[in-house]
Amino acid sequence: MASEANVLIRNLLNLAMAVLILMVVDYRFIGNTVHEILGLSAALLIIVHNVVNRRWYLTLFKGKMNLRRLLNTVVNLLLFATMMLLIVMAVLISQTIFAAVSLNGDIVAHQLHMMAGYWFFILVSIHLGLHWEMLVGKMYRWLEISCTSRDIMVSRIFSIFIIGYGSYVSFSRHIGSKLLVQHTFSNWATAPSMSSFVFDYLAIMGCYIGVTYYLMKLLKV
Repeated sequence: MASEANVLIRNLLNLAMAVLILMVVDYRFIGNTVHEILGLSAALLIIVHNVVNRRWYLTLFKGKMNLRRLLNTVVNLLLFATMMLLIVMAVLISQTIFAAVSLNGDIVAHQLHMMAGYWFFILVSIHLGLHWEMLVGKMYRWLEISCTSRDIMVSRIFSIFIIGYGSYVSFSRHIGSKLLVQHTFSNWATAPSMSSFVFDYLAIMGCYIGVTYYLMKLLKV
């Protein structure tokens, strides 16, 4: 019973983090104040996530370092570094929660915050891809769902669509340029529709999850 409750808490925590991260990618839909509140909430949930999974830190230098573990370690360390940059820049450009210590007009801080946000979004997607098989397996067991060969075929077809469309949207929304701080504030005055934004960024997340997952399968690690 305790184990089932633990799985439920972890799943709800992961879902809440994913939703909050998606919501704070573009604050034009929610306004700055809500963006800061949700961003702070996401940061707190990420801290809780790390506490819940603290065993990873305790075993970091123990055991054999194979390719999967190496990739997982590198991604986790990059996530930590990106999160620190994201939080520090968020404090420095804050207009509400940390307004007393902010450098509100600093364009470099704004650019670094946005760059870190996009890198964090991509790294979270890769992180999910590295753990996708385990996460889906736990969810299936928790929901008591059995997977048939037909289900596997449908999921693969769906994955191909998501990876294809997510790749297209990554280019059309200039994700690469935003990661390199080359396209940070372009077209900022015209916000996309909420529905297209959510669908497109879910596809981008799904693309990186899918590519990472199938690459791990291909490499057999």
